[in-house]
Amino acid sequence: MLKKVTMLKGLFGMLLFLPSVVMAGHLWLGLFSKAAPYTEQSFLSSAKLSQFNNAIEREWRNGFDIVDLEYGDDRWTAISAKGTGFTQQVYLHKRDWKKFEAAVEGYTKQGFSLINVENGKGYWLGIMVKGSRYSDVVLVNIRYEEAFLKEISAKWKAGYHLIDVEPAEGTWVGIFAKNTGFEDQAYDSIDDWDGVPSAILERWKAGYKLNKIEYGGGKWFCIFIKDAKKREESYTVNSEILDLRKSIHKQWDRGYQLIDLAHGRD
Repeated sequence: MLKKVTMLKGLFGMLLFLPSVVMAGHLWLGLFSKAAPYTEQSFLSSAKLSQFNNAIEREWRNGFDIVDLEYGDDRWTAISAKGTGFTQQVYLHKRDWKKFEAAVEGYTKQGFSLINVENGKGYWLGIMVKGSRYSDVVLVNIRYEEAFLKEISAKWKAGYHLIDVEPAEGTWVGIFAKNTGFEDQAYDSIDDWDGVPSAILERWKAGYKLNKIEYGGGKWFCIFIKDAKKREESYTVNSEILDLRKSIHKQWDRGYQLIDLAHGRD
């Protein structure tokens, strides 16, 4: 299955890559920025979790850190980078949520902060780091979306921001933190992919940046932020993992850095 991609000039120097032919099936998204601090990047992809785990170990030996995880279309993917500022990193993968939660709590007591959570093939995966700017990181797991959205509002009032979300296994998992550097935050929960590009454009017009996008429970969940950084950003949409890889390399050649991966259905 192929999807043609057209490049359009976005607002405020942002580039938008939209599908010109819409076909039902898998969608791989890459979110890019020119303001990320990374000095070098790589993209990992594997159909087997054991091979994926080995690839992460190899990246660590080569001086890279994992900055994002994504599962989709029976594949495990990740973004690795140098220049993250992290001093140490831990990679978690557990089948049972309670065991995952306990592992997060244990490493938190050792000074690590959870920055990314992902679910796939019955596994909960997480990245925990030392050296992050975030403080007072909180992990929540809530059954229904409505209750999760209320929790976001409550956390905002308490001085937290949402740094990652993962709708999976009938629950909504979120990571909240203080000291994010965000001046403001917003989100959009959208039922169909057709509504996502227009929602992003509207937020761009309002001065927000797209910081994260996830798919789960039949919805696309977009997290937007405002901060002091000037950031040119773009995103690409592909139906096949090989086309995603090509898009990533094209964006790297244009000076953009990959900051987030997402997989869903259109």
